[in-house]
Amino acid sequence: MQRAIPKSVIILFALSMGICFPIIALSVVNYGTLSIWLNSTVASLILIHHFVFFFVSFVAKKRSPRPKIVIDEDDPKTVLPLEEEEPSTFIHIVNVFSLTFLFVLNAIAFVIMVDITRLGGVKSTLPTERIGSHKWNIKIEIGQTSILGVELLVLSAILAMCISGRRRFSAEQKEKMDEMDYGLI
Repeated sequence: MQRAIPKSVIILFALSMGICFPIIALSVVNYGTLSIWLNSTVASLILIHHFVFFFVSFVAKKRSPRPKIVIDEDDPKTVLPLEEEEPSTFIHIVNVFSLTFLFVLNAIAFVIMVDITRLGGVKSTLPTERIGSHKWNIKIEIGQTSILGVELLVLSAILAMCISGRRRFSAEQKEKMDEMDYGLI
């Protein structure tokens, strides 16, 4: 039975969710105001997106009709299952736009954390980071920056897979429509 979501996308979503928990944990320990709010917010939004995506995909899969079975006219012993329907275009488009939004937010958080980590909290170009900054805080910021970078790579892989899957599905649909227009099917 074919899945509504490819296994590689499920693995990347699970990896991304697993990465979000250390980001939130390190945000709680960090004393920089901006990094606390920005990183934990980005990680929380990513977690919410992934949970909602899995829930919507599960509900769409349950509500979709079961694939019908077609018996081959030439050989009555051969039974061919029809292809399963792809989830609605609206779900795909909303997912791609929300992943793009999360990617941009994560990239902004990563750039800010690189600036904070490069200069240190005390010498940061961001005034809110100078308040309450400690020397040992730089190790936490290095950890956050590294994890945000990994999350950025995982989100870019998920986004690339979703966009390429959407393009492939659109091309197949167009091909089927062309075949139907020319009477090949």
